[in-house]
Amino acid sequence: MKQAEKLDYLDALKVLSCLMIFNFHFINFFYPGEYSLLPDHFHTASLEYWFGSTPLNLLVGGKFGVRIFMTLSGFFVGYRFFLTGEKHSLKSGVIKKYFRLILPIAAANILIFILMSLGAYQNHQASLLAGSDIFVGNYNMFPPNLLAALKEAFWGCFVTGENKYNGPLWFIYYEFFGTLLIAAILSLLGESRARYIVYAVCALIFIRSDFLPFVLGTAVCDLTYQPPGWFEKIFEKKWVNWLLLIAALFLGSFPPIGERLEGTIYAPFPPKIILFYNIGASMLIFALLHLKGPAKILSAKVFTWYTPFTYGFYLVHFAILCTFSCQLFLLLESKMNYHVLAILNYVLTLVLTTGISWLVHRFVEKPGIKLAGKVSAYFDKN
Repeated sequence: MKQAEKLDYLDALKVLSCLMIFNFHFINFFYPGEYSLLPDHFHTASLEYWFGSTPLNLLVGGKFGVRIFMTLSGFFVGYRFFLTGEKHSLKSGVIKKYFRLILPIAAANILIFILMSLGAYQNHQASLLAGSDIFVGNYNMFPPNLLAALKEAFWGCFVTGENKYNGPLWFIYYEFFGTLLIAAILSLLGESRARYIVYAVCALIFIRSDFLPFVLGTAVCDLTYQPPGWFEKIFEKKWVNWLLLIAALFLGSFPPIGERLEGTIYAPFPPKIILFYNIGASMLIFALLHLKGPAKILSAKVFTWYTPFTYGFYLVHFAILCTFSCQLFLLLESKMNYHVLAILNYVLTLVLTTGISWLVHRFVEKPGIKLAGKVSAYFDKN
């Protein structure tokens, strides 16, 4: 058995995933044609189409970014177990999960309630000018209620996937129950070869569900640290893993709209978008685990510095887009060139989101991690 170690280059994927999600939402607000591929939504002659219908789409691949997050979660549930054989980490990981997640979610929802009460949400008005009302015009257009916002934070987003106040919270339902699913499988069958059959059965059951990436992420971890001999021989060849990486990036770049792809490189493929993203995310992580070059790049300090802020970034970025970004757009839209304003808005919004994410990590997430540790220790004693 080996000792678990920090995999900085996989944590760096969270940074890239956050940026892809942020880019995806920003583009949906101000350049909706990149997503829809409809000329009526374009603000340029052809740039949006070229971004949206080619592998450049990977830069704004928010839906792929979310599946990378999910696949990484499945991977890390099994990581310590497959290296050390320690089942205790499975139980403590599930207990810690809720308490690590909850405080930042609650803080974000309270912030959203305050912003809504102040009338700061301007996404409807801004979307009418940007032509993106069909995508982002209706978010948070209801009277705010603090108790409802807290109920969503402490219960709804975990149990039913409720995300009325904070749209990105739909992810939490899968994060929580996906972790439970993998912990249960490994606790019962982690030391049995029957686990491979369970992976396959679960993959088939959840093939149209976002529980699939958790299963695939665990399988990636298993096949990396406890691979069958024949499997290890195949993937010890670097060129195989490079092909896997290229294929992963191609699948991840598939246009999320899944329509109007005639004449593009994606036209021959069926529009199984989410399945492509789930498979691509697992292939990407497996390839990075076996390729030193890309892993070294992702271990750069710029990524490792930003890694602790990714969870807070994910929770607050959409609210900032709906408030600050839209307010700035409405203020300057008639006074500046549209594209110059978009660049300025992007930079300022990214800086502001990073700053607030740092605050969330420093004053909310860190206490939540300590609380999770204390709760886990309490259950260990009882």
